[in-house]
Amino acid sequence: MLSVAAGMALAAASAGAEDAPSDGESVVPLGVVEVVGRSTEPLPPTADVLDIEQIREQGRRNVIEALDLLPGVTRQNFGQRRDSLVNVRGFDSRQVTLYIDGVPVYVPYDGNLDLARFGVEGLSRIVVTKGLTSVLYGPNALGGSINLVGARPQETLEGRAFAGFDVDRSGDVPDYRAGGRVATNQDTWYAQASASWQDADYYELPSGYPRSPVQPGSRRANSGSRDLDLSFKLGLTPNATDEYALSVYHVDDTKETPPYAGHAPGVAARYWRWPRWDKDGIYFLSRTRVLDSADLNLRLYHGSFRNELRSYDDASYTTQKRPYAFSSQYDDHTYGFSAAFEQRWSEAQITRLALHGKQDFHRETANAGSPWQHFKDRTWSAAAEHEWRPSPAWTITPGASWNLLQAQRAQDLRGGALVPFAVGSDVAFNGQVLAAWQAAEDWQLYMGAGRKTRFPTLKDRYSYRMGSAIPNPQLKPESSGNLEIGVQGARGALDYKLALFDSRLHDAIQAVTLEPVACTSPPCTQLRNVGRAQHRGIELSGGLGLSEDWSLRASYAWVQRRNLSQPGLRPTDMPRQKLFAAIDWRFAADWRATLSGDAESRRYTDSAGTRVAGGFAVVDAAVHGPLASLDFTAGVRNLLDRTYSYMEGFPEPGRTYFAEAGFGF
Repeated sequence: MLSVAAGMALAAASAGAEDAPSDGESVVPLGVVEVVGRSTEPLPPTADVLDIEQIREQGRRNVIEALDLLPGVTRQNFGQRRDSLVNVRGFDSRQVTLYIDGVPVYVPYDGNLDLARFGVEGLSRIVVTKGLTSVLYGPNALGGSINLVGARPQETLEGRAFAGFDVDRSGDVPDYRAGGRVATNQDTWYAQASASWQDADYYELPSGYPRSPVQPGSRRANSGSRDLDLSFKLGLTPNATDEYALSVYHVDDTKETPPYAGHAPGVAARYWRWPRWDKDGIYFLSRTRVLDSADLNLRLYHGSFRNELRSYDDASYTTQKRPYAFSSQYDDHTYGFSAAFEQRWSEAQITRLALHGKQDFHRETANAGSPWQHFKDRTWSAAAEHEWRPSPAWTITPGASWNLLQAQRAQDLRGGALVPFAVGSDVAFNGQVLAAWQAAEDWQLYMGAGRKTRFPTLKDRYSYRMGSAIPNPQLKPESSGNLEIGVQGARGALDYKLALFDSRLHDAIQAVTLEPVACTSPPCTQLRNVGRAQHRGIELSGGLGLSEDWSLRASYAWVQRRNLSQPGLRPTDMPRQKLFAAIDWRFAADWRATLSGDAESRRYTDSAGTRVAGGFAVVDAAVHGPLASLDFTAGVRNLLDRTYSYMEGFPEPGRTYFAEAGFGF
């Protein structure tokens, strides 16, 4: 979409943990997990950073749209659930951990979270690490981590309000949005509140999309949504070294799921709506100087997730009489803590220790009057990391962690009666070493190796998947051996970043086909630890200043995912190649015009290769600048009105015009 940030080549090397974005917002030190040495020094070279101004300039309205700017990070839109998930170098959302200010955020049952439901207004930056993620993050970061870092106010009174809308080809306005942030910093304390709201009645399909009985018109059937995202933060800063903050957030959404509109044999349209999709959280963060050269960081948190899914008989969305109709409800919550201790022995030696613990609860019922099933897990993790600088140019960081999953309760529903599943415990060990060589002020080489694990989710172990699977309570952790080498630097008007990576998965959790009679709704599968896989590839990103008024940025990723156990199975839900490029023209004082394009190769929707979402290229254009006392953005998405999809049978919006105005103070 707008001026480019996709190839943030040097963001990881040049953005410190307390650097302030240009709009006055700064990163909350409490929210940063990976900090190399002193807090004013850069994040690890394996990190990619998007700050809030870059996200706004791109016109990205939520977290998934922002993440789609980065190389090696691809968007997954699971059409039947209408969940917007993320894939990092071939690892899906269950294998990549998500945090807000270092606090884990997820759905306890299946580990996924719809990132389109989270706005960006209260953020300062997004930090993404791929593969070689610090062991200090805790368990399950098999393929990387995503940390949404909140903004911290700097002025006595500051804030921003915005409003915007979309316009379709017919001139109708199907989408409205508004929000803002207001904050204050009073030296020894600060406070901040943010809100974003979006109301979308539908989205319009490209003009050439074929009509069908389930999709008779140009307006995508059953595609409305309502999103409200609220957050509040109160912090105390009694001195220059200590800080304490209490944060709460509330995500209140309803969404409709467009029915399948493809032509694959055996794939039926489903008529689903989510009248409730709510995510709430409260967490406390603190940093205390306990010795002259040591800090103690503490995080305490509680989160909840409640939703309701209704499956209807047909496109009228009024009756629930057929066998596939149901009203499912989830009621999940989690509470936990993490404690991190950093001891700075000298400028060349720093030791960090971390302890994590969390308790997950999941309750579900398939229909009104059905019993509620109860599930409970407890997870522990202990980690140690040491940073050693044998010379000013070298930084070597080894780390290790111990992780424990204790399955405490799981209930099966058989013949209307609740019976217990078998429960047990699993232990996993992780280790990693990362070395960086600062060959010159503007040139750095890094390399690293590590072993990471992921515990199976409650859904992985206990779900019947609507009669198409057999549970496997004995499922064990899957592991990955990760290697990476990269270089980043700048030369004149050019900045660049290059990374080569290879990940080998062992005991990968994979669906094994069973006899059809084993399930009530064949075909039938069971998840087992039988898989071996390889993810390898290259990422390249950079920017070039062509003149004072013209600049170019681009990024490219090639990721090959292979199933070594069953080579005939196709990797699903990710493209092998992804390209982003944008050219930015400053045509007047503080005004810019941007033309950008996203291109992705095809992706498979099923492992047999019978359902394919074709490759695509989408072009966007926009102008951005001041208008009176407002900052103003207007443009068009999918300028060429191309038909494209992230999942076969679930097309994305066609040409859409948009405008947004904001007022900062």
